[in-house]
Amino acid sequence: MDLDALGRWLGWLLMAGYAALTLTELPRYFKSALGPIAEATPVAQAPVTWRRLLCELLIAFIASRLLVVLVCATGCWIQTKDLSGFFGALWENLFPWDAHHYLDIIDNGYVATGEARLFIVFFPFYPMVCRCLTLMTGISATAAALIVSNAALLGGGAVMYRLAEIDGGATQGRRAMLLLMFCPMTYFFSIAYSESTFLLVTLLAVYFSRKRRFGLAVLFGALASGARLLGMATAIPIFWELLRSQRERHDDGKGPVTGGEYARWIAVSLLKVLPVSLGFLGYLSLNWHLFGSATHFMVFQREHWYQEFGHLGNTFQYCLYNSVDYDDFLYQLGVWRPQVLLLVAVPLLIWWRRKRARPGDVAYALVYHYVSFAPTWLLSGPRYASCNYALYPMLAGIPKRRWGFAVMLALECAALAYMTWIGLWLGKVY
Repeated sequence: MDLDALGRWLGWLLMAGYAALTLTELPRYFKSALGPIAEATPVAQAPVTWRRLLCELLIAFIASRLLVVLVCATGCWIQTKDLSGFFGALWENLFPWDAHHYLDIIDNGYVATGEARLFIVFFPFYPMVCRCLTLMTGISATAAALIVSNAALLGGGAVMYRLAEIDGGATQGRRAMLLLMFCPMTYFFSIAYSESTFLLVTLLAVYFSRKRRFGLAVLFGALASGARLLGMATAIPIFWELLRSQRERHDDGKGPVTGGEYARWIAVSLLKVLPVSLGFLGYLSLNWHLFGSATHFMVFQREHWYQEFGHLGNTFQYCLYNSVDYDDFLYQLGVWRPQVLLLVAVPLLIWWRRKRARPGDVAYALVYHYVSFAPTWLLSGPRYASCNYALYPMLAGIPKRRWGFAVMLALECAALAYMTWIGLWLGKVY
C-alpha cells in the first residue's frame, strides 16, 4: 500500500474516532448543563493576589521572549559564526508572511482594488485596533502592531491564569499560564499577527461567562467573532454557562423541572448568546460594502489561498503524504509533520481529559479543532492550535506532582526552541 492510500485509510479512521467522540460529548454537553447540580468539591487553594499573579506573568513573559531571542541568536551563530548583524536580521524576521498584510491594512484600511483587495480575508478586529492606536498616538503601524500583540498576550496570560484557577486553584492557573507563555508557537503572539488579540477576547468571553456576567461575555464573544471566524465558537461555552445558570437558579427553589421549563431555558439562552455573531456580521457587511457580496472573502480564500472547507480525514491524508514527500525538507519539519502530530494528539488529549474539564470547554475544543484543521490546504495548523484556549487547562491538569509538570514544561520549551528556529529564524512555518 502506498503512502497516499495509507493516509486515506488512516484519515477515515481518524474521522470515525472524532465522530464517535463528538457524538459521545453532545448529550453530555446538554445533560451536564440542564441536569441536577452536584455539590461542588471546594478548591483547596485560595486565589493568588493580583500582585503575585502579575509578577509571575511578567517573569514568564520575559523568560519566554528571551528564549526565543536566544534560539534565534544560536541559529545566527551556527549559520554565520558572527552575531554582529543579528539584531537587524531578527527584526526582519519579526514580519513574516501575513504580517506585511496586516501592516498594510493598519496603514491603509481595506480596499477593493489591486493586490491589497485580497487582504479582506484577514478579519478586522486586530488591524482596526492597531489602526486606532496609530491614529490616536501617531506611532507607526509597526509599533502599534507589536504593542497591541504583546499587550494582548500579557492580558491573555492573566485571564488564562484566572480562568484555570476557578476549577483547579492557583497551581492549575499558574501551570496553564506557563504553558501558554512557552507554547511552541508563542512567538506568533508577539509579532504582527492576530493570535494574541483573538485569544484574549476569547478568554475574556469565557471568563465572564464563568463569573455569570453574561453581558460582558457576549460582548467579548462578538469581538472574537470579529477577529476570527472561529470566534463564533465562543458561543458554545457561553451557552453552556447560560444553561447552567438557569439550572442553578431553579435548584435554589428545589422544585421539579418540567419539559416546558427546559425548552424555555434553551430558548432564552439561545437569544442571549446570539449577539456573539455581531462581530462576524460586521465583517460580512464589510465584504458587502467593498465587493457587493457578503461572502466574497471565501472567493479569495479559494482562488488565492486554495482553501475550502474539507474534513479531517482529507487533511490527515495530504499532511501525512507531504510529511515525507514534500520537495522542501524544512517544510516537512516545520509544517507537515507538526500538523500530522496535532491531528492525532489533540483529539487524544480531549478524549483523555474530557471528564475532568468543563463540558463547555470540551465542546469548544472539539469544534475549534475540527474547523481549524479541516481546510483543503492547511499550512498553519500549529499556529491555529495555539489559540485553542481549552487545551491549556487540560494539559495543566495532567501532572500530579511538581516534577511531572517540570518535565512537561521542559518538553514544551524544547518544542518552542524547535519551532522558533525553523519558523521564526528560517521562515519555514506559516
